[in-house]
Amino acid sequence: MNRDKIEALSQRERKYAVTKTDLLKALLEELETKTLSQVRIRDLAKKAKISEPTFFNYFSSKQDMLYYFIQMWATEMNVIAKQALKESNSYIEAISAIFASSAIEIAEHPQIMLEIIAFHTQKSNVKAHTVSDAEKWLFFTEIEGIEEFADGGIETIVPPLLVKAVESGELPEDIDIQRLFLTLSSLFFGSALLLLNESPEVYPTLLNQQIEALFKGVKC
Repeated sequence: MNRDKIEALSQRERKYAVTKTDLLKALLEELETKTLSQVRIRDLAKKAKISEPTFFNYFSSKQDMLYYFIQMWATEMNVIAKQALKESNSYIEAISAIFASSAIEIAEHPQIMLEIIAFHTQKSNVKAHTVSDAEKWLFFTEIEGIEEFADGGIETIVPPLLVKAVESGELPEDIDIQRLFLTLSSLFFGSALLLLNESPEVYPTLLNQQIEALFKGVKC
């Protein structure tokens, strides 16, 4: 179990990972009722039981924290894709599962997705974190083997699956992989922008319908 692995860590490793993931959990909690600009670092530090200056030993900014969350999210999406592929033996089903699972989570926590979209449009210069196994164990306590999965963003997850879908014959050989990925991303983020402020509950169903129609169209 992941909890056993955490207990086997050195005190220093465990403390660092616990504090970092506690800060992230504090941010996600704050984003349930606030925008990122309204969240105060001092409040995050207080929830994680550290001083405000100590915060900067873990993150350079709130935007840095958001990128860290994107990495964590991507790790979970890799798990979902692998499970869907195992159950369906279909790369298209694996891709659809990624978006379907994400859409449900986003509908329940819409502000987080809106902040992620804003983050991408600002072209922030924050750098990717080296996410330790301990951090993955703490954030995903119930997912066995989580340390085996990469934490790259959606751009590192979906295109390779599209390539495999072509190689397996699920998609035509002449399909433009990059254009198809951009279309999927546009549906994912564009639908979120249109719906999450007013009707987040509609987002999962609409996104699933759009992605299903897209794959049907490209397979014709």
